[in-house]
Amino acid sequence: MDAAHSAPRPVDPALKAYLDSLAPPPDAPQPATQAEQVEARREVLLKALRTRVNIPGLPNGVESRSVELGEGLIGRLFTPPGAEGPLPLLVYLHGGGWVAGSLATHDPFCRLLSGATDTLILSVDYRLAPEHPFPAGLEDTITAIRWALDHAREVGGDPTRIAVGGDSAGANLAAAALNRLCGTREGTAIKAQMLLYPATDHPAAGQPSYVENAKGYGLEADIMRWFWNLYAPGATLEDADVFPLRNPRLPPLPQTLLTTAQYDVLRDDGIAYAEKLTAARVKVTHLHSPDMHHCFPIGAGTVMRFPQSVETLQQIANWLKTALA
Repeated sequence: MDAAHSAPRPVDPALKAYLDSLAPPPDAPQPATQAEQVEARREVLLKALRTRVNIPGLPNGVESRSVELGEGLIGRLFTPPGAEGPLPLLVYLHGGGWVAGSLATHDPFCRLLSGATDTLILSVDYRLAPEHPFPAGLEDTITAIRWALDHAREVGGDPTRIAVGGDSAGANLAAAALNRLCGTREGTAIKAQMLLYPATDHPAAGQPSYVENAKGYGLEADIMRWFWNLYAPGATLEDADVFPLRNPRLPPLPQTLLTTAQYDVLRDDGIAYAEKLTAARVKVTHLHSPDMHHCFPIGAGTVMRFPQSVETLQQIANWLKTALA
């Protein structure tokens, strides 16, 4: 739903019941060390997102293969069935707080989106914190984008129809990378930017959504603060490579899709960044879901249960097809 026409609504009762069912019992033992906490968070996300989804009307049969992107970086390339190349190509950065996501967690979503759009999708296995804090993930993102620009033809892609996108922490990396590259000659080849519920500012900035949606909606405020502290310890709010919303001067950026959800701690990060892009004369399509939560158009648990998730997923697919036509 377009943000301009979507007044907030009470959270979907069925969604709230589903989210409550995922919460650990209050007496569940807590991981004692940071390493155990990180591993537990990774297992939770993998369990939540790894299930493949079949949606009527969206193609199945997407193929995937591993691709070496240089400097030890690996990607997973998704190819839609029966599509004739050269095809548009989306470089995709998974979410997970820079700590917990992986190629496996976002494999189902990338398959769905590739099949729905006849687009090659290159999912990037960027380095994770805390083992590899900032700027490792951003460096890997830039490496992957440059690989796509240089090698698109070799994998059946069209180098004149390349997009960069991601969700949550991955959208942060996508935005930060394009804010660097789009001020250069190579950045002019990137035709679209897809930012799904992006993290663009630090919780210390005081966005109201961190208070309103602090608990009970999947991604909680304390967990997001923990992610930030592991990814970019010691970062200041003036660091635009960490906080894209703080970039004082945006470069010429391609047309952008940005999604937000009412019951998400990152809601106001996304809304503020959409406004910043619009003020910089970027063509922005902002989709806002007035009764859903973080990650709702990606996770199998919501996509298979709630029509709002399927609707937004189809809107994302339609936008990508048009942007890279």
